[in-house]
Amino acid sequence: MRNLDSLLNPEAIVLVGASDTGGKAGNTILSNLGNWKGPLFLVNQSLPEINGRKVYREIEDLPDQLDLAIIALGSAKAVEAARKCAQKGFRNLIVIASGFSEIGKEGALLENELRKDVLSKGTRILGPNTLGVFIPGTGIDTIFVEHGDKMFSEPGDVAFLTQSGSVGVESLGAAGVIGWSLRAFVGIGNRIDIGENDLLEYFSRDAKTKCIALYLETFDDAQEFMKRSARITPVKPIVLLMAGKTEMARDAVASHTGKMASVGQVFYGVAKQIGVHLAHHEEELADYSKVLSREPPAVNPRMAIVTCAGGYGIIALDLLSDARYLKRAELSADTVAKIRKIVPSYASLSNPIDLTASADNGMIAHTLECLEDDSQVGIILAFAFFAPSGIDLDLIDILAEHRSKTKKPFIVCVAYGPYTNELAHRLYQKGVVAFTSLSRAMKAMDILAERAIYLGKQQIP
Repeated sequence: MRNLDSLLNPEAIVLVGASDTGGKAGNTILSNLGNWKGPLFLVNQSLPEINGRKVYREIEDLPDQLDLAIIALGSAKAVEAARKCAQKGFRNLIVIASGFSEIGKEGALLENELRKDVLSKGTRILGPNTLGVFIPGTGIDTIFVEHGDKMFSEPGDVAFLTQSGSVGVESLGAAGVIGWSLRAFVGIGNRIDIGENDLLEYFSRDAKTKCIALYLETFDDAQEFMKRSARITPVKPIVLLMAGKTEMARDAVASHTGKMASVGQVFYGVAKQIGVHLAHHEEELADYSKVLSREPPAVNPRMAIVTCAGGYGIIALDLLSDARYLKRAELSADTVAKIRKIVPSYASLSNPIDLTASADNGMIAHTLECLEDDSQVGIILAFAFFAPSGIDLDLIDILAEHRSKTKKPFIVCVAYGPYTNELAHRLYQKGVVAFTSLSRAMKAMDILAERAIYLGKQQIP
């Protein structure tokens, strides 16, 4: 496999179809590349300049052997442009246009032209029918629609690979709201060349990537995916959302991608055996990859629950009973005695630990310290309810400090009315994995136990 560094870390970029008209793909991409610091060449046959930037009339006028060309043209024109780029020896092309094999026979013919005229020249293609790539912190953003991740700009640790543009964009939006920082986003589209297996290999070797998340509707090569995943999962988690489990969904896949979904139940069993974590919907995809990229495996799956709202503690117990791998921790007598020293006499310390509405920041900090020292406790869920008068925003720093010291998986569920999402985001920026839903938090923590089981590390005292 040829290295994809020139695609994902290019030295120079060409935008073919650059535009000064708002709403056009070539204009949106140009705007998104505004923070790109490297050489950027623009091509448009009608415009001599855009916003003071020189515009080349023809691809033939560009320097040879540039790293990356983004082709923002309709399908037929895109094929011709791609052919010219390949003749110039460009290393990689992102072809964003739809109108290829996903629309039927006519589009498939165009797709075959791309294969024949471009790939034969040694130029690699991402797409067609793709959003392209977004690498936070680098200025590389080829997404031609608005994406709601502007709340975070710093690079993260999850590589997200998606066959669907809409699922990808919505996931970026969720990432920006509640915290799910990305190392990279790659839309694979119709993958006539670069596909999930190439990208799996690349990000498995990327030190900045801690977890790989995928949304797929079909496989380029399912056996190869399994082979590579089996090699990767012992050192780096993979989370997969595979659409097309039902007959109705498989029919929809065929109309969406132009290919039949061919994954049966055997696949899901094998995937679990080789350590691929299976998500059932887009929320799980985000939640599982978020927690796996930041938290260690739950070697001891016995959970302690800390709350200052009794009702949420009861809900947490119900959810815990539904968990596949998590168990309720029995707190040691020493732990209970140490917590009892500074909490109200009416606080319940049976796990869930209900500090009541009289709780303050200090009580929560002390309780977490005590749980850290209890060998029966392997994983901690803290419910951060900011309504009690003794709890204020300083709790964010307290939780972050605990996260920096503990070796145990530590998850926070946060609630504070209209400020909930903002608080989850602030916690994540401080290094704390936070959720706005107890059910989502519990499922994510269950995945940490699943990870420990796969790695053969789980030990229940």
